[in-house]
Amino acid sequence: MPVVLDAIDQAFRCAAAEVRTPPTHFYLNLIETCNLRCRHCITDAPEKTRRGTGRAMSPEVLDAIGPHLRHACYVGLTHAGEPISSPLLEPLLERLAWARDGQPTIVHVLTNGLTLTKDRFASLTSLGVRSWSFSIDGMSSATHDLVRIGSRIDRLTGRIRTLAAVRTASFPGVRMGVAWVMMTANLHEVEALIRFAHEAGLDWVKLEEIYPGNVFARQEGSIDVTRLRDSVARAMDLGQALGVRVLDHTRDVTVWRCRLDDDPQMSAYAHLDDFVNRFEINPCRLPYEVVCIEPNGDVKPVQFERPVAGNLLTQDLLSIWNSPGCRRLRRLARQRRLCGDGPATCARSVEPDAW
Repeated sequence: MPVVLDAIDQAFRCAAAEVRTPPTHFYLNLIETCNLRCRHCITDAPEKTRRGTGRAMSPEVLDAIGPHLRHACYVGLTHAGEPISSPLLEPLLERLAWARDGQPTIVHVLTNGLTLTKDRFASLTSLGVRSWSFSIDGMSSATHDLVRIGSRIDRLTGRIRTLAAVRTASFPGVRMGVAWVMMTANLHEVEALIRFAHEAGLDWVKLEEIYPGNVFARQEGSIDVTRLRDSVARAMDLGQALGVRVLDHTRDVTVWRCRLDDDPQMSAYAHLDDFVNRFEINPCRLPYEVVCIEPNGDVKPVQFERPVAGNLLTQDLLSIWNSPGCRRLRRLARQRRLCGDGPATCARSVEPDAW
């Protein structure tokens, strides 16, 4: 694997559009249905679940992904539906562990926690999950339960406390945190969230922007900027006092890894974002690393929102990785980055065992 990472680093530094190296960071959409009906859902999972139109990754697509998992130092299960409900979750983790053969690997899972029992948590963590993110959008039934319909905050916080205790006792190297969408309804409860994270022994809290994808989200996102900034600032101050890392993801921050030594605020944000996601995020390097795979085998570079570059059921991944769309994205990254066509000046990304 170090040889592959060296080759990727060289291709990135030379600003190559066509590469001979594979992707190493895999975001997989295992399932598009969900057992909750979140009113601000950005992937329309509740409606897809109701209509029966939500897709689930097939064993054939997992088979097509399989040969490439030996290069997968990072796997993110954070998109679309509830990954814990996917019947392919355990088979994926088992195949990943076999393919990686002991090499450092990070699996990051975003879950609503509804069906994540103590035994299932221990089993999945034993199979390789190294980073858990739990979705909470309020600290009272008047907020969380009404936004995330089907979830009860009293049960969820109790479950997270239990799982955090299991983590501390049996899996001390695993990280756990909370993803919280900032909205009008829950601004007044953010400090209660920070206290809960501290008491439960969680590692981080991520305060996210709300995506205005439907009427509810647009209404809840109409927050006075001063009020939002004050709420975030209080949460971050409390987090610092209690030893809980709080990531403010409600504002856009441009990160240049080559400029971190010159910009303390950018550096603090970048390193905290790395900690929460559990990999070193270099935006300029992502077109050489990150691939997103849909349930039907469609492949997209860097983000699920990008156009389809090819399909694993009919094409080899390396061929797709050099498709016009993927090459175009690398050229755009080259035009955007501060070092341009010249050799990249940022430090080489650290290896997965340092994430």
